Amino acid sequence: PGWNINWFSADSGVSTPTPTATSPITTTTSTPTQTPTTTPTGAVNLALGKAVTVSSIENSSLGGANAVDGSTGTRWSSAFSDPQWLYVDLEALTSITRVVLKWEVAYGRSYQIQVSDDGSAWTTVYSTTTGDGGTDDLGVSGTGRYVRMYGTARGTAWGYSLWEFEIY
Repeated sequence: PGWNINWFSADSGVSTPTPTATSPITTTTSTPTQTPTTTPTGAVNLALGKAVTVSSIENSSLGGANAVDGSTGTRWSSAFSDPQWLYVDLEALTSITRVVLKWEVAYGRSYQIQVSDDGSAWTTVYSTTTGDGGTDDLGVSGTGRYVRMYGTARGTAWGYSLWEFEIY
């Protein structure tokens, strides 16, 4: 009695935009300006601020750079069709052990995480056909300059939409 302790805020400040249909735009590349951040365990998110190439965007405010800007208030969203993909250029061959996908309401039911040395020949390091949205924290093992989420089946009628695409 008399104590009022708030352990966390109920308002995260993140809203879920309603998707709107637009004509798809093919392959766009963008580069945000950020520096890598670390998780509480000290792991560096290698994707943060790197150049991103995507198969399409839903509209001009939902570009690929939003998925690597470190903010869960911005997102990449694709056209409403399959397949769709987003890849990050790590700028050098890099060994990766973990990928984190922070999905918006529109998510991938079936997708692969792939690596490539040249951005054209891809090797799958993770695959699922039972994605259910939310946050997917995936243990992977691979080396490449490029890391891609390649979606082959959407979980909703909308496109693929990521708040963040993190690579460790």
